[in-house]
Amino acid sequence: MPPKLQTLKRLVTLYGVVEEMHSLELQQRTAAVQEAQQAIEVQQQVARSSRFGGRDALMADDRMGWEIAETQRESAGWKQRRLEQMRLEREVLSDAAREQYLASRIKSEQMKRLAEGVAARAEIEEGRRVQAASDDRFLARRRWSDTRERIRDGK
Repeated sequence: MPPKLQTLKRLVTLYGVVEEMHSLELQQRTAAVQEAQQAIEVQQQVARSSRFGGRDALMADDRMGWEIAETQRESAGWKQRRLEQMRLEREVLSDAAREQYLASRIKSEQMKRLAEGVAARAEIEEGRRVQAASDDRFLARRRWSDTRERIRDGK
């Protein structure tokens, strides 16, 4: 294997490792966005439950229960707004990771194609060398046979 091809194969491996690294980062960022979305949904459920609890407390004429439910609802709203902000920040990071992954994937594929092209050209060149050597041997043998024939016919 020619040194240039060995170097290219190492680069292909390196680009593959970088692509895998970016893929893992993208998976982590996507998971972080999903985690934030799930936390938002939990806070939405808490707010909904607090509203129902507050309404039940009002119907039972439980002022303290209503205030507790209202406080829980407001707290869930604050948490939900903060989580939404966090989700948006994580989405930005996830989008950047996706772009980085796609770029590294394209570069990796380009390097693979380049290495395959160099390998194909090296294989063709090796085939040509083998054929040329075979042709040289054939011609040398033919000349030798022709020379022998001439010597034999000349005697």
